[in-house]
Amino acid sequence: MALSDLLQRLRPAGAPGAAAPVAVPAEEEDAAAAELSPVFAALEPVVAECEAIRSSAQQAVSDELAQARRDAEAMVADALSRAPAERAAAAARIHRSGDAAADALRAEADTTAARLRAEGGRRLAELTDLVMANLRAGLAGADDPPKVP
Repeated sequence: MALSDLLQRLRPAGAPGAAAPVAVPAEEEDAAAAELSPVFAALEPVVAECEAIRSSAQQAVSDELAQARRDAEAMVADALSRAPAERAAAAARIHRSGDAAADALRAEADTTAARLRAEGGRRLAELTDLVMANLRAGLAGADDPPKVP
């Protein structure tokens, strides 16, 4: 394409001042296609290289997804195989915690029982003395028996 042909594509425009027609490229599709075909032809190797890169990337993504699935399946299998041992360990911890609470409750109950036994023994002695005093008073003929404290 010659320089004159390129210049002919533009319509003449007026000098600055009053409104005039605007310079716009002429619509010549055949000329535009002929002008751009060498550019597109030069881009064909780049397009092919881009397609190869895209294809390679797509394959890499597929491979990584497959590996990620295998890894996830292995993790799930490992977790499932360890689950019974983890449940047993958790149950043992809960059992130990329950045993400690039961031991504390048992110790408190033992303390309360010992206090009640001591108080019961003291009260038994008092009541025994009262019963014996009532018996003696009754045998002696007293009208006013001793009172229960």
